[in-house]
Amino acid sequence: MNDSAQPTQTPGYEAPKPATAIASHRVLANKVAEYREAQTAITAAARKFPGFVGTEVLSPIAGLQDEWVAIFRLESNQAMRRWLASPERTKLAERIEQYLMEPSHLLILASDDRAEPPAAMVFTHRVSEARVPDYLAWRRKAIAAQAHIPGYLATEFFEPRAKGQEEWVDIVRYDSVEHLDAWMESKERAALLAELGQIVESMHSHRVTGLEGWFAVNRESGAPVIPPPPWKQALSVLLALYPTVMLLGLVTNPVMKGLSFPIQMMIGNTLSVALLTWLIMPRVSRWLSFWLDIRAGDPPSLRWKREALGVSTVAALLTLFVWVFGLL
Repeated sequence: MNDSAQPTQTPGYEAPKPATAIASHRVLANKVAEYREAQTAITAAARKFPGFVGTEVLSPIAGLQDEWVAIFRLESNQAMRRWLASPERTKLAERIEQYLMEPSHLLILASDDRAEPPAAMVFTHRVSEARVPDYLAWRRKAIAAQAHIPGYLATEFFEPRAKGQEEWVDIVRYDSVEHLDAWMESKERAALLAELGQIVESMHSHRVTGLEGWFAVNRESGAPVIPPPPWKQALSVLLALYPTVMLLGLVTNPVMKGLSFPIQMMIGNTLSVALLTWLIMPRVSRWLSFWLDIRAGDPPSLRWKREALGVSTVAALLTLFVWVFGLL
């Protein structure tokens, strides 16, 4: 076994697909403060739970939405089952019920383990203030066109919010890479791009694929998070993969001596992928989130400090691992 194992190429392996829980709450008028406190507590607990992907709490909007809505997303159906059954979540959910007019409503959106994982494109557009109305009108047309392509899931969009984040961000999601490619290569999109070129000052697109499935983007506030660039993803995976492969080799090599080398590699790679996906990478990505999840509104000085701290942390740990395993 060696440290060249490629998790994404293991035959027969299928990555887990996220599951979502949506809770709606009609809160008593005189208990809003208590509800907010309890909801903050359950959100904090979810962020620490193994398999956590993201969460969002939406407050009521007069005349449109009467309930508070809490959305929790975990990396798989299994992780969702564990979260729903966890004592901490159960206790906090019972606390929330005390502040409601009626029992809460919980909707579970389980993933289809037989289906392909969703695919997405992230688009950023720099728009002058004078052309914002034209851009918004163009985006409505784009969303209508995207919805006509089979497999369309949703379009999320984020406005510029602070100095240093000057781009509009759109995230377009389809249920498979093939359907996303169908939109990207469609005549409708080509025509819309020709229109967009007359409106925006600049545009950029980024496909969410490959290792990014291990780096969940959690929108803790309104500002969008820039997905980690490939070099950060590679360093983070190396940080998790190297000690995993080395430890597995120390543990399993004596047991698998009688097996052929291809079978040893298959077993070793399968164990490495399983450990990385369900146990190690979620924790590594959360631990390195200060470096991986650079927000678009962060000032350059803060970004530089985070970059330096992140790279030095990864380099120091890899050096430590090499030294420790050299002693064994």
